[in-house]
Amino acid sequence: MNSNLTFTYDFSEEEVKALYLLLRKNEETMSNSLEDMKLRLENFIYDSMTIDEVENFFNENLS
Repeated sequence: MNSNLTFTYDFSEEEVKALYLLLRKNEETMSNSLEDMKLRLENFIYDSMTIDEVENFFNENLS
């Protein structure tokens, strides 16, 4: 059996942010199998915002 399943879904920027925050806020109980997805979401966030926007995003949502 193939352990790598794929599906296609176009996430909005808001969905990416919300999903990342969900994973980040629950990483203590999150399965290690989701770590790669969390890192990919984080990279998307860093690549789509300025440094100031990223700092504001994290300060507003993870404080």
